[in-house]
Amino acid sequence: MNNQARIVIVGGGIMGVSLLYHLAEEGCKDILLIEKGELTSGSTWHAAGQCPSMVGNYNLAKIHNYGNWLYSRLEEITGQYVSWHPSGGIRLALTQDDLDWFHYMKGIANNVGFRMEIIDTEKIKEINPFIDTEGVIAGAWTLDDGHADPAGLTNAMARGAKNMGASIERHNRVLDIKPMASGEWQVITEKGNVIAETVVNAAGCYARRIAQMVDRDYPIVNVQHHYIVTDVIEEFAQRDEEIQVIRDPRASSYLRQEGKGLLIGPYENDVAAWALDGMDWKFDMELLEPELDRIEKHLEIGMNRIPQFKDVGIKKIICGPITHTPDDNFLAGPAPGLKNFWMACAASIGIAQGGGVGKYLAQWIVYGDSEINMLEFEPRRYMS
Repeated sequence: MNNQARIVIVGGGIMGVSLLYHLAEEGCKDILLIEKGELTSGSTWHAAGQCPSMVGNYNLAKIHNYGNWLYSRLEEITGQYVSWHPSGGIRLALTQDDLDWFHYMKGIANNVGFRMEIIDTEKIKEINPFIDTEGVIAGAWTLDDGHADPAGLTNAMARGAKNMGASIERHNRVLDIKPMASGEWQVITEKGNVIAETVVNAAGCYARRIAQMVDRDYPIVNVQHHYIVTDVIEEFAQRDEEIQVIRDPRASSYLRQEGKGLLIGPYENDVAAWALDGMDWKFDMELLEPELDRIEKHLEIGMNRIPQFKDVGIKKIICGPITHTPDDNFLAGPAPGLKNFWMACAASIGIAQGGGVGKYLAQWIVYGDSEINMLEFEPRRYMS
């Protein structure tokens, strides 16, 4: 490992690796990513890999749209398999308020450039014959949605970054980060020290602990997230075409095809925080004990929405930590009061957002600004 670098990125999840890739794409030289375990360890590796287009505002929609564009091309660009599934998605409207939001989002879609149609229940059933449309008044069909293997995406960008001259150091934990009189940073690691002009905290589940090394603190909390994969559903197995990702606002969850089975992942309201005193550094590619009682009502809604769910067994249950902030937006931007120390972390839907965050943050670091307004994502909204 070199003892000097222009930029050091701490953390090898999708956020950090995407930033490395896009910095290299912008022509940055002498950039180093340091990961304490394997790439994707922590939370990236166990994510479901959902990539929706519809989100609450214009700038975030730009981030999601770029990610979907990039992920569909990464395999061609890098030669690394990513398992991109261009399934499309249908979000259901159950109330007039839901439908009014769809019309608002249609304006954003037209401006950003992702394909979206507001469709009636007859069209919903034509596209996805498995949906029970009881209580549904309309759907938002987003044709550019998809899902992918998080490890495939991350490793593809890692390969692309290395092909452009970037460096990655795995199995090397950062122990401390200290400011130097020169204005540079001394990054102290298990394998030696690195002097860096700029440091980026992309440490995912460990981002709060890394920030505390430079006397900053942010309200980043690890929350347990479940998703369930069923056994084979015969009706799915008999089709050549994959069904769309379905989102039902009553369950705040996504339902999609996984192989020939069904995957459901609820964002439950009674969430359970985890490791509030800080993640143990030894936590790597591990999972948590499921708590199915907390998601029972979401599963029931999913079974009613796609009745085939009722008749199959459960193949696997995934429960792992993901990071959240109070407003559920990630942190991307300079840390207030520190020179050349940046944040790229705390994404609760990091697979969908990683590609775009990497692109626009790289622009900001290199040129002093980005194509989109990053104000709402800046760490200074949580001044410490």
